[in-house]
Amino acid sequence: MSVLISLTACMEQTLKPDSASSNIVVLNNTALNIDRIKSETVTIDAKKPWQNSRVFIESGNVVHVSASGKWSVWPEILQWSGPEGTSMWQRRGMPGGVLIAKLGHDGKPFEVGVTRTFRAQDYGMLYFMSNDLEKDLFNNAGEVTAEVYIGGTRLQTNKQASSVKIVAYNYNDMTRRGSLSASALSADQFELRNYMLNKIGEITSSKNVGIKVGNEPPKGGVYTVQDESFAGDVMTIEFKAEY
Repeated sequence: MSVLISLTACMEQTLKPDSASSNIVVLNNTALNIDRIKSETVTIDAKKPWQNSRVFIESGNVVHVSASGKWSVWPEILQWSGPEGTSMWQRRGMPGGVLIAKLGHDGKPFEVGVTRTFRAQDYGMLYFMSNDLEKDLFNNAGEVTAEVYIGGTRLQTNKQASSVKIVAYNYNDMTRRGSLSASALSADQFELRNYMLNKIGEITSSKNVGIKVGNEPPKGGVYTVQDESFAGDVMTIEFKAEY
């Protein structure tokens, strides 16, 4: 699956289903520029439920996904398809077996199929799966292979991004608690921690959109660190947004 990033203006389309409550906006696929973007390979197994791609998406990033491969949600009757799925039945209001994705663990599922371009309106890891009921995944077969391309103004201008890789992120809007895990590709532990603290500030600042007028916190994210741990080359910081 390729996640490609548009570096030019894109026309927005209506997201389906549940566009009003989604944390992404679907864009037109025609405006793409991936020539200078390094790709990551992701494999999605038809037998497994939501699979974390280990690709962290920034709020504001424009992402294009293209997928290839063969899988089946009913191999007993030799019903195979590519990531476009089949029109024989539907799940979640989308074709059965179509490649679907969501931004963040609690994000709204949306259709990817063979290709999809979208703009992220929140931070989160990108998850993928074959569109089938989780109780019926046991007899599925096949897989889709993906090349993932990511771009965006913030990612391009952040000098530390090339030395750090975010491997896990979760945030609960109800409790305002979250966690961020990252590994140091070329940074030392101090640089890694500094990058993560800045990133958490950026993330919590984005949550201020839910604050009522007149109750805005100071500029930037206001949060407290709840816990820190280091395992191997991965640091995890648990935090709470204070707003």
